[in-house]
Amino acid sequence: MIHEIEPHKFNNEFKIVDPKPTDYLVVFFGDKSLLKKNGNSFEIPKVEDFNQGNIPCHYLFSIDDAAYFLADFSISKELVENASDDYVLCPARTYRYMGDPLLRMGGATAAHIAHWESLNQFCGRCGNATIRGEKERSIVCPKCGNVVYPRISPVVIVAVRNGDKLLMAHNIDNPNPRLFLISGFVEIGDSLENAVRREVMEETGLRVKNIRYFGSQPWPFSDSIIAGFTAELDGDDTIHMQASELSEAMWVKREDIPEYETDVSISCCLIENFRRGFTL
Repeated sequence: MIHEIEPHKFNNEFKIVDPKPTDYLVVFFGDKSLLKKNGNSFEIPKVEDFNQGNIPCHYLFSIDDAAYFLADFSISKELVENASDDYVLCPARTYRYMGDPLLRMGGATAAHIAHWESLNQFCGRCGNATIRGEKERSIVCPKCGNVVYPRISPVVIVAVRNGDKLLMAHNIDNPNPRLFLISGFVEIGDSLENAVRREVMEETGLRVKNIRYFGSQPWPFSDSIIAGFTAELDGDDTIHMQASELSEAMWVKREDIPEYETDVSISCCLIENFRRGFTL
């Protein structure tokens, strides 16, 4: 999965340090990141790639000795406008397809933080301009004292088994045409297990039992932490698909499921767990 980078170490403790020329510099503009072309792929630019002296930026985290910095939004437009043709503004999901797993993890996580900061440049309580916290990762209003912490929305995803068949679906908002699993955001008042029951019922009209925790992963592309579960069908297997959410929903036999790559998402890990015959 995207966060599994062992033996490399992700260091996300808060600190204030100055960048080195070889550190990565994420330039976030609108809802996209400025990336450098590298053949048919992209790479994250470094501080030394921008010949503008001391660029206003702040430390985010490091992976091993490679530090990631975010350019202050006050300079982002200038950096984008002055960038050469070797640079392109790309959506956050571009990081998913970077061949280097460390850049994939680092870029996606940096984009998550950048998106959160971009949404909180002004206080939601009084409208005053905000500043970054000096002791922890936070956004602070110097006028009314309102403090905002990074947005991490909980999501559940579930592999529902019916004998040798797996419940698979395609969300209408997913540009990837492959079938995946039922998932959804946890609502206020939900436990994770109840969110599993609710999402499966809402999207397919099915009941589930024997809900078991599988694992979790950060998912920066929706500002989320995803909790993965397995479950078994409870009762009638007739699917009543929620057309406003899904374009497809079906029971797929184990032998008809193609192989899924497990280096990015927990959804693929859950599917592969079933396809290979491991116990749900």
